[in-house]
Amino acid sequence: MEMKYKNSIDENENIVKRASETTHFLLGLLSECDVHLLKPDALDKSMVLKCIHLKYDTDKINLDEAHINTEGDLINSQSDTRSAGKGRLTNYCGTCSTIPLPLTDCPQYWETETRVGLDNTLTWGSLILEVGVCAEGEMDMTYNVASRPHAYCMIVVQCPTHEGICRKIRKEGKVVLHLPDTIPNTAGASHTLHYGVVYDDARKKIVFIDVKENKVMSTLDNVDSSQPLWPIFGVYNPSLLTVSMKLVVGSDINMTEEKKAMIVKALS
Repeated sequence: MEMKYKNSIDENENIVKRASETTHFLLGLLSECDVHLLKPDALDKSMVLKCIHLKYDTDKINLDEAHINTEGDLINSQSDTRSAGKGRLTNYCGTCSTIPLPLTDCPQYWETETRVGLDNTLTWGSLILEVGVCAEGEMDMTYNVASRPHAYCMIVVQCPTHEGICRKIRKEGKVVLHLPDTIPNTAGASHTLHYGVVYDDARKKIVFIDVKENKVMSTLDNVDSSQPLWPIFGVYNPSLLTVSMKLVVGSDINMTEEKKAMIVKALS
């Protein structure tokens, strides 16, 4: 009886210790200005959303296809001063983040806000933009990565099927969602596209959000993170349109209660 009683005391002490450590960890996170509690009553790392500080990798950007302007936006045109720096992308029309996504128990979040101007009516599956994540080995195999096996991406593209501009979400090369009529395919028109991405390593999920429409587009399950995943950003077809993609990260993100509720539902 004494041994059982002692084991019970030890177990209770361990539970209290773990709870204390978790609470301390969460309080530490919540003291950061770019961390949000998804549920006000949940003391759980999986309910803490980190608005991470991603940056475009200026050393990797393919300067034959894109450049960073003075405002820090990714533009779909050649740089005036191109250098073939070692390690620079040569096929992908864009760039990646400076570091891969860290493995953490907390979901991570970032956004892109993209201004699109159609100089011409788009045809033949012309790409506009791409956002998502991929393994490093997939990053520079082609001009975009959505069709690659270790990639999880959303593209905005002219669609021959609908003869308009659509969003397509791909998981490991396969289309899992096709949303038609994203924006009118009208020469001279301009639009702003605002998307959010949640990466949750603990749940093995990626969520794509349309911030302007205030809704989740798609949740991808069983994400393979056996290799580090890198956020990627593609901008395309300068002869047909102008694309200017801004990264929205950290405290610049407007984290509303509606947005939190969407993310909770998508991750559940």
